[in-house]
Amino acid sequence: MSSTEQKLKSRVAIDVSSLSQHSVPGKSAVTLGQKSSKSISLSRLKVRKQSYGFGSVPGVGGQTRRRSSQLGLEFKRPPMLYLNTYQLEPRVKFHVPNVTKAIDSILDAFYTDFKYTSAEAPIRTMLIADEVMRTVKGMNFNRFRIIAVVTLAQKRAQSYNNAVGFLWDHEFDSIVNTQREDNTSFIQVTCFGIYLD
Repeated sequence: MSSTEQKLKSRVAIDVSSLSQHSVPGKSAVTLGQKSSKSISLSRLKVRKQSYGFGSVPGVGGQTRRRSSQLGLEFKRPPMLYLNTYQLEPRVKFHVPNVTKAIDSILDAFYTDFKYTSAEAPIRTMLIADEVMRTVKGMNFNRFRIIAVVTLAQKRAQSYNNAVGFLWDHEFDSIVNTQREDNTSFIQVTCFGIYLD
């Protein structure tokens, strides 16, 4: 027996042993004496899927992965459907008065008669941010990234300063900032409309 035949037999033995470890449920494992192309191809497909390392990438792992959090399910970035259009201006601009009215109506619904408690404040903050995102994204501003920042804190005769700094396109980027306060707490809702050129 030549050395190439020995290498080939050892390679077949290694492939068969790895296939028997990753066999398809309900199918019998492949042994050295059997030739079953169906079970070999299915097993290799499973091995290849695991070997690429996509198990931890969201959306690739399959239906067996469970989400640890349900927040942000509807705010996933949509898949790119088209190539570059070289469009330099938005078709529908970020309209500050409409966004201000929407945020005021959300605060009327969720913040009126709110008594601050440390247990309920984070939940209320997430609800308000979720509603702001849903409402502003429903206005269909063309090619704008919507960022909503909600701060809800207890009033204790303290001062509060908030600063945001980043590159800004003064023609298309916009911001809406609304704040309210009552006897127990204050809230600040900031919504950014950042144009994606």
